[in-house]
Amino acid sequence: MIAGFGRFDQIVGRLLAANGCKATILDHNPGQIEMLRRFGFKIFYGDASRIELLQAARAARAKLLVVAIDERDTILEVVELARKRFPHLKILARAIDRSHAYELIRRGADGVQRETFGSALEMGMEALKLLGVRSYKARRAALTFKEHDEEALREMAFAENRDETVLIARSRQLAQQLEQLLQTDDQELTHEVDLAWDISALRQDRG
Repeated sequence: MIAGFGRFDQIVGRLLAANGCKATILDHNPGQIEMLRRFGFKIFYGDASRIELLQAARAARAKLLVVAIDERDTILEVVELARKRFPHLKILARAIDRSHAYELIRRGADGVQRETFGSALEMGMEALKLLGVRSYKARRAALTFKEHDEEALREMAFAENRDETVLIARSRQLAQQLEQLLQTDDQELTHEVDLAWDISALRQDRG
């Protein structure tokens, strides 16, 4: 099930459909309904934060709920409702920003995707490559950054109500840990592994 079907969620829906996963769409935009039906999606029109719509769409039989609505508060409401009424559901939710991600985690989302995080990480990786970092190192650095940041996100989600000075101090510690991780990882990479990953660089070196 996918709650909302704007630009963000259309990509999710298309990827699922391309892999043979049937998705039921919940959307309150009447302009979307006919178009989505033409593409073969099963549609339920209405507010996904209402239990009646979730029940009508057979949330009790679904395996996964993707919440990708545009409205910040509605996303929180849908996640909280689905977690309480359909505890078997795996829930993936779109987060508007980091503080929104904290709240979604606390309300029971199994996974959270910050809407600008992935694209920003991709741009950071491309920036590294343009600055002369080889492809393998740039991608590995991005993956290390992602894993570390997601772990920190879950830790800080349940620590947000602590004293601000404690939170700032912990944030600085996490930033230092990340820097050390990246430096250690860079030292461990061998020249041979790097060249094996970056075919274009291998050709240049052979030349």
